[in-house]
Amino acid sequence: MDLAVSRPQYEAVRGAKHLPDVLKQVLDTAERSGDAYVLRLTYEEATALQELCTWNAHTDPATGAMTPQSQLFDDLANAIITHPDY
Repeated sequence: MDLAVSRPQYEAVRGAKHLPDVLKQVLDTAERSGDAYVLRLTYEEATALQELCTWNAHTDPATGAMTPQSQLFDDLANAIITHPDY
């Protein structure tokens, strides 16, 4: 599946703790398209990315709202699970 991600999403995933080598390779080979990147993902890679994003989506304990950094991960996880090729 081809998945377009914004530059902030790309950088958030690249900086995520415990980034698996398989996802690092996907990021390394991503094609730049304007202000976005296109990730070419197998089903297994998409699942790994969705799980990584879910693990990094947190809410603020004081407000219960998604933190801005976490919102990037949450939006990306939702884009994966709603992608027609997933």
